[in-house]
Amino acid sequence: MEQLQTKPKTFGEILDHTFSISKKNFGPLFLTLLIIFAPLYIFDYLFMVLSGINLFREPSGGGFTEGVLNNLDTAAATQELVATNLGIGMEMLYLLVSTVLAIIIYPIAQASVIVATSKALKNEIWSKGQAIKGAFSRFWPLIGSTALMGVIFGVAVFIGFLLFGILGGISFARDGFGVGFIMSIIFGLLFFAAVAFFVTKLSMFFGAIVFQKVAPGFSKSWQLTKGRFWFTFGLFIVFFIITILLTSVMEGVSALLLGGSLLGRVLTDLASIITTLFMMVGYTVLFFDLKTRNEADDLKDMIASYKES
Repeated sequence: MEQLQTKPKTFGEILDHTFSISKKNFGPLFLTLLIIFAPLYIFDYLFMVLSGINLFREPSGGGFTEGVLNNLDTAAATQELVATNLGIGMEMLYLLVSTVLAIIIYPIAQASVIVATSKALKNEIWSKGQAIKGAFSRFWPLIGSTALMGVIFGVAVFIGFLLFGILGGISFARDGFGVGFIMSIIFGLLFFAAVAFFVTKLSMFFGAIVFQKVAPGFSKSWQLTKGRFWFTFGLFIVFFIITILLTSVMEGVSALLLGGSLLGRVLTDLASIITTLFMMVGYTVLFFDLKTRNEADDLKDMIASYKES
């Protein structure tokens, strides 16, 4: 069996490795995510059918660009459809159940790809069942830590916008429109920079939970990204751009050909699976690279210590 590479990778090598693993394991990874996401998708499709949506073709009210924008937030689109056709009671039911399903399913789906990719990095044979089982073995730490991260991020954004509004308002009142506008831009950039910094520094918490059995994993993430902030941030930007491009093309074509129909939604969800697959493979490759750089561990021994329950 080929040993895991323990030498730190360059920016380009991480991207190349991400594409290579995604390509070689595309089928099994895609099916793994499809299995996990199936309950959420079926629930959505059920409410869409009850709302009277067409199966093959539904007018989207616009062309390619508008179709892309309408499909970027499919959950909100479905909620609006349910509210319009089924009433407020069914909308609340849809919102409650879909939120609970999403809170459970998304962390498990992402963790499954991480577990599978860790095995692919060693050229080990893996199965969909092993990947899903490995994710569920860390179920509560994943759910709890992800929820905590969401709360922290939400509170930080709220406080940031509040301070932005107060400081911007004071600047406008004291210095006039011109200076106030410039100061608002500066405050906005500083706020964005602060959010980007903390999100990047805490981003590795998910991998730490899966492999190192810690929770919530924030301190471990901070340690892993020490001295590698710009490297990590830059890779996330590249992954994000690639994901947006893939999503825009696939969802745009779906919207153009099928509008807002049920089949169009199915194709949009399949596109979402592909982008999730790519992002999480890249995340895993990056995680182990940071682990190598900052802790100089033998990655094969580290992953072998991860015991599936």
